[in-house]
Amino acid sequence: MKNGNLIVGLDVGTTKTCVVVGEMYPVETVEGSFLPNSVHEIAIDIISVGSSPSAGIKRGVVVNIEKTAESIKRAVKEAEVMADVEIKAAYVSIAGDHISNSSSHGVIAVKEREISQREVDRVIDAAKTVAFPIDREILHVVPTGFVVDGQNGINNPRGMSGVRLEANVQIITASVTSMQNIIKSCYTAGLQVIDIILNPLASAAAILSQEEKDIGVGLVDIGGGKTDITLFYDGNMCYNAALNVGGNNFTNDIAIGLRIPASEAEKIKKEHGCALMSMVRNEETIELTYTGDRPAKKLSRRNLIKVLEPRAEELLHLVKEELIKSGFRGFMTSGIVLTGGTALIQGIDIMAENILELPVRIGIPKCIDGVKNGVSNPAYSTGAGLVLYGAREALAEYKFSNANLFNGLRTRMRGLVNKIVNLRR
Repeated sequence: MKNGNLIVGLDVGTTKTCVVVGEMYPVETVEGSFLPNSVHEIAIDIISVGSSPSAGIKRGVVVNIEKTAESIKRAVKEAEVMADVEIKAAYVSIAGDHISNSSSHGVIAVKEREISQREVDRVIDAAKTVAFPIDREILHVVPTGFVVDGQNGINNPRGMSGVRLEANVQIITASVTSMQNIIKSCYTAGLQVIDIILNPLASAAAILSQEEKDIGVGLVDIGGGKTDITLFYDGNMCYNAALNVGGNNFTNDIAIGLRIPASEAEKIKKEHGCALMSMVRNEETIELTYTGDRPAKKLSRRNLIKVLEPRAEELLHLVKEELIKSGFRGFMTSGIVLTGGTALIQGIDIMAENILELPVRIGIPKCIDGVKNGVSNPAYSTGAGLVLYGAREALAEYKFSNANLFNGLRTRMRGLVNKIVNLRR
């Protein structure tokens, strides 16, 4: 039994599946908290992390439910042992090529002349009244600005007087089939799904400050199978895109270039990887291990960089093209934040600054405790962000049981399950 309330985040990635368990404590003030004052201020202590190599996942999408479920089970078990708790439910991330977003607009009349949360909810509901194909499901509706009686540029209209309220929103949708497969994988692993959160939105909750979002910042999350690019301006998400290039491409290049197994290539990438030849001394060497009877041998580290540098340049040029395409590149005053496991490659931030021509930093989870449990690492940004995202949702929508674990699905999740059932018929 813990003193606080437990929140669990499950990040089902292409290369790894991780579970992050956070314990939430209500407090009067927490400097730098990402949660709104109107809900509550909290402190979160990360009490355990479980990780397992992913199986059954390709570019963020489930392709084998049984293998994915086994990866989830292993990660959950590791987190349970570390925290000495039983995990029954989690907030789960989603990613993949099937994610898409579109803009929408809603308008309502304000009956009481003063705008409350009720009117904000109504105008957002009006904005999301858009016809989508039956195989699509709304993941998030992200407000990008409000208009009160013709006055635009309003981020929070609550408490304002007016008779007409408008909202501009970004509607993020996902494939029902892909969501179904994630839910089924979790159920097969004995885990309930509280909610499904878009991967980059979860990562942003953990590593971006509100000030960065206000003046403009880009989040580049380099995962195993893909790279997510999410831009924020004026406090809101304004653009989201994905590239089918990620850390696995770096690993495959090393395996082919150095003629070693993929598992050895992944290990060498993590231990000796570097994006810039200028950062490597001539005398540096690495040891390669082969399968079978072939003996290990030493190789100049510069041979490894000859493989990694071109791939890193290619990826960052693709990111730059996407930034230009978005039309928001000039608004990224805070620059670009790199996260995800591949962001740990030495020198990739320096290369990014040169290619993107913007300030660049490596993003790690912050505004949470629990560094001792290993989450102070770009590879765990999504998992930690799911805990933070879940805390905000939980404070607004849940009463916690004495067991401090969630036992039910949200209304939206029940609707999704019903939609899945209808598709099967």
